[in-house]
Amino acid sequence: MADFYAPLVCALQERRQGRSLLLLLDYDGTVVEIAPHPRLARPTPELLELLGRLAAREDRKVMVVSGRPLRDLQELLPVPGLDFLGSHGGEALIGGRLRHLPVTPADLQELYRWRTRLASMLRPIQGWWLEDKPQGFALHYRNLPEQHAYEFSGILGRWKEQLGKLECFQLLEGKKVLEILPRGVSKGSAIREILLLPQFFDFFPVYAGDDSTDESAFLVLRDQGITIKVGHPGAGTAASHSLPDPEAVRHFLTMLAFPLEDL
Repeated sequence: MADFYAPLVCALQERRQGRSLLLLLDYDGTVVEIAPHPRLARPTPELLELLGRLAAREDRKVMVVSGRPLRDLQELLPVPGLDFLGSHGGEALIGGRLRHLPVTPADLQELYRWRTRLASMLRPIQGWWLEDKPQGFALHYRNLPEQHAYEFSGILGRWKEQLGKLECFQLLEGKKVLEILPRGVSKGSAIREILLLPQFFDFFPVYAGDDSTDESAFLVLRDQGITIKVGHPGAGTAASHSLPDPEAVRHFLTMLAFPLEDL
């Protein structure tokens, strides 16, 4: 067993006390590597098989938690038995039942105005794109040319300052992505509610994520489960453990596909 798995497995064996596991897994950067464009981050057949094997166990529940829209997660991961939290918890599919946080028509109109304003301000610059989501939209800039970084940062900063004066929306910063959502939507708040559902009673949660948007979930689960920061943990994370990359996460999940007593 690699050195970085040993503390994680020991903590899991000690703390779960025989309880079944609820595996809460971020998608991009956690179970699959980050790609230049989200549509390129596709699961391998081996990953689909692994998730299916985990979801088929009676003592495991698997939920994919992502900023991606629910429809994208369902298309990417057509695995029987999987649950989903999409749009940072704004929409969910749990036990085959849809749950979502509604957005008022007035908020949608206001979001569209801010989206239009941002697109107009950034039009002279290349390397970015906007992704519409059920509860808001996201600005992706992973392909931004270095020579435009200063100008882009200035424009975006002014736009964020203006939007920040509103009380109904929030900005979630990720890895080369900025998401605009209704205030109160977060992975952590959604997971807090999910853990109160009867079907998850007495399950021990294990959460893995790689981004700053996962920190709210790390905080919620700090005293309730195991939390795993994927990548360099740094000093700012609330996660209790770390794994270096998605390959290590997949290996860890492979270990969890078998009884922990066999490890």
